[in-house]
Amino acid sequence: MSNFPSFKELLQIVVKPREVIRKIVNADARKYFLLIAFILGIIGMFDLSAMSDLGDKYDIWTILGFSIIFALPYGYAILSIFSVVIYWISKLFKGKANFYETRAAITWAFFPRFINLILWTVNISMLGVAAFYLQDPVTMAGPVFYTYQVTTFLMALIVVWTWVSSLQTLSEVNGYSAWVSLVVVVLSTFVIMGFWILLSMFANIISA
Repeated sequence: MSNFPSFKELLQIVVKPREVIRKIVNADARKYFLLIAFILGIIGMFDLSAMSDLGDKYDIWTILGFSIIFALPYGYAILSIFSVVIYWISKLFKGKANFYETRAAITWAFFPRFINLILWTVNISMLGVAAFYLQDPVTMAGPVFYTYQVTTFLMALIVVWTWVSSLQTLSEVNGYSAWVSLVVVVLSTFVIMGFWILLSMFANIISA
């Protein structure tokens, strides 16, 4: 059993996802999962807060407090549910990875999103609670406006790259091609979306 990759080697997940994920699953597929789930959970809570326009309803400390409190449960749930669905669908394509290897492939592929936490910190320092408005803050001007546009663009770019990276990590642990990974991820997304729609419809029927 090889040693777990160093922090420097882990950062190479951005450019060498296949090589890094192989070292990770050979060493310990469960290591650092909770830490990464917490980090991704904070980012997810920030994104959710902005999409829900919470900046128009609550002060900055309330949003930050709730984001930190619910970061781990949110990150854990999202990564676990997505990993379970991908694991099941991967088996239909003769995927070789077990659940923990599948979860590690997804988790570590998304790990570079920690950069988005830095970018969120920049936006919050510039805009305060206005960073969590659904629409771009109308008070922005000059350097603040351009900085916000750059950070927003970089966040979107990192999200796209981590999805591309996940295709490579999944193909590495499962022994199939990146194209099969794409099919698995797309099908998994449809399954989760379908389940969410059904759950929403059921909730509406109950509350009616």
